[in-house]
Amino acid sequence: MRLLLLQDQVYLPSLGGGNKATRLLIESLAELGHDCAVVSPALTTRAGPTNPDELRAEMRGRNVELREPRPDLFAYQHKGVSIDAMVFADAAAATAHMQERIEAFDPDWVLVSDDKGRSLLELATGAGRRAAMIVQTAVHLPFGPLSTGVDPEQERRMRDAGRLVVISKFLQDYLTRHAGLDSDCVSLPVFGPGPFPAVGRHDRGAVTMINPCVEKGLPIFLELAAAHPSVEFAAVPTWGADAAVLNELAAVPNIEILEPADDIGPILERTRILLAPSLWPESFGYVVVEAMLRGIPVLASDIGGLPEAKLGVDYLLPVTPARHHAGVCVSPRQDVGPWNAALDELLASRSAYERCARESRDAALRFHAGVDVRNFEALLT
Repeated sequence: MRLLLLQDQVYLPSLGGGNKATRLLIESLAELGHDCAVVSPALTTRAGPTNPDELRAEMRGRNVELREPRPDLFAYQHKGVSIDAMVFADAAAATAHMQERIEAFDPDWVLVSDDKGRSLLELATGAGRRAAMIVQTAVHLPFGPLSTGVDPEQERRMRDAGRLVVISKFLQDYLTRHAGLDSDCVSLPVFGPGPFPAVGRHDRGAVTMINPCVEKGLPIFLELAAAHPSVEFAAVPTWGADAAVLNELAAVPNIEILEPADDIGPILERTRILLAPSLWPESFGYVVVEAMLRGIPVLASDIGGLPEAKLGVDYLLPVTPARHHAGVCVSPRQDVGPWNAALDELLASRSAYERCARESRDAALRFHAGVDVRNFEALLT
């Protein structure tokens, strides 16, 4: 098959769960022998290259040959996939290029990831192509109580799509309950093939949080770090960490800020316990499984799809959900008591730590055994 992925996040580097998932998905499909291409932005505001020179340096560091067929477009090949990375100054020019790419590539399926800007699915369905939408985030959906922007036209486009693919039962239930939409729940091959070394250790490493921001539970992370001044904490800022967040982190002496990376393995090797204290409804929580595969205990919020990601293992903890107001995520006061108690138990008790580490790894390895890109391929064939 000829498969074209349209997404509104950068392709490389893939420092967020969503764009990492779609990158590994399309690379896995290419490995199966499909002809795969991607059109995406070249630049981002943070957690990636913010200007063309940074993009050129990024690709040089990866030994990727970067071509510039025109002043507002970069092109490269990566693991069997052809990527167009756009730097157009206006949306109309970007839309025109995607339309041209669809016609020139002549895909059997156009894959659309999330479509935060509400334009990609319209392009795919309007071109008369078979379209499959990959839904990874509830708040970007155009309907339901979690939506940050209700849009009946986008909902209609979703109805017109040939396939709707979701990454959790939580999302599947949301689509059914709030829009009457059928979808297929598929675990994307975001974790890689392994092997996954067991790196969790009770007596060393940091209490780590990926993507510190209000949505992901920054208030809880900061309170826990302040309550445990002799414990090493680590934060890995990605798309949610603006200058204000970085200043808050830097003000806490026992928090070390780590550089994000496509490969989360080295970060997890430095991690004793992973925190996933999200205050908004995570659709799944890839990083939870990433840590559990390596025998690292995870404290996670009992909200959205995070219970699915925890795979029945201990330490799901309560939070008061945040709310979006005028485009800003606002957290109510959180009761950090249960989080402090759980963290204290894992830090103080080697037996509790090792039991959770063992159960986490066993559950995650069983889950990983069922993750196969052919499950996604079968939906298209």
